[in-house]
Amino acid sequence: MHQILFRSSPEIELKQLADLEEHQREPFRELESDPEFYGLFVAKPPRAMNLKSVDRQTARLFQSLTTPSRLDEAEDVIDLVLDGIFEIEGPDGFVFGADALPIVCAPSDIEIARLSRDALLYAQDLETNDPQTLTTALYFYHRIPLSPFWKSRFASREAILAHLGADRGALRTLLERNWTFNDRGNYWMSWSAKMPMVRGADDVTYKLYVSPRPEHIREAFEILVRVLSEFPSTPFKIGDSAAALLRPDKLVAYFQTREQLTEAYQRLRDELAGCEAHGIPFTAAFDDSGLLSWGVDPPDNDRALRWLGRDSWRLWVAKRLGSALSIAKSARSAAAAEPWRFAIERARRHGIDVETWTPSATLWSTR
Repeated sequence: MHQILFRSSPEIELKQLADLEEHQREPFRELESDPEFYGLFVAKPPRAMNLKSVDRQTARLFQSLTTPSRLDEAEDVIDLVLDGIFEIEGPDGFVFGADALPIVCAPSDIEIARLSRDALLYAQDLETNDPQTLTTALYFYHRIPLSPFWKSRFASREAILAHLGADRGALRTLLERNWTFNDRGNYWMSWSAKMPMVRGADDVTYKLYVSPRPEHIREAFEILVRVLSEFPSTPFKIGDSAAALLRPDKLVAYFQTREQLTEAYQRLRDELAGCEAHGIPFTAAFDDSGLLSWGVDPPDNDRALRWLGRDSWRLWVAKRLGSALSIAKSARSAAAAEPWRFAIERARRHGIDVETWTPSATLWSTR
């Protein structure tokens, strides 16, 4: 590949913070303390791209490649070509993204779970290439429409707690013995364990998704509480409205270790046998039913900016897939990879095992 010409994308500008308007500059000020930080890659309209921070070495390379050149270490810029920061010479001119994929990567025949593939195809068919809109479409995929029936069934938090049986009897006693109820809004009702949760050495959180159809939420909730009572440091949460209970990831528990996660799954698998599943895209299914799956929330040190907050696993994945779809949907040649295929290849190169939707072994040292 070192014989092929590369160049900086003419659709991308390299800017330092001083070049930006004050309101654009402010969110990135904390990066100024990093001696390796140079500035930001900014797309020129009508190109749609999230702002991307750039280190000094990459900035120098971008500046040097305003004149097309060959690179001795071409492998180092493949991901930047796929992201549209750099371009590579093809048979019909310089290309990037999905147009460049057949040039820079050997074709792969990756099989992914049907529900995740359906979500990608749905986002691919939307008449937009805005990365944030595509991210939202992927993250929200497979939610059940909010009908008058469900609005009435889950009319308020109090109605949901009553429906679950969490406000009375043996279930309330069990909850109050092991957890503290947190009714703070923000889409969830949660129970924090009275025995504090201590993170493992890798600083990641293992989360178990329980995804029953909303008709079976009471049964699933009661069984989850009984099983989790044997894991006294495990917090969990459930949606606090009709809309939240119609999302596939409506019921989530958090674990310190992979071993605890697996042990809890084995208990729940037996107790929930026969419960009709809803199913969650972009999570690692334990089996084909889709009722129980898992993910790993990114550690705090994965964030470039503290104010961004800590993403959930599914949102972390959806952001990367949405960004890749945005790039792929601007492809110009018939030889370009299909947007959904480009997105999963780009996710794989980010360190996601797209066949199981789990972090690769080296991403956050989770194995």
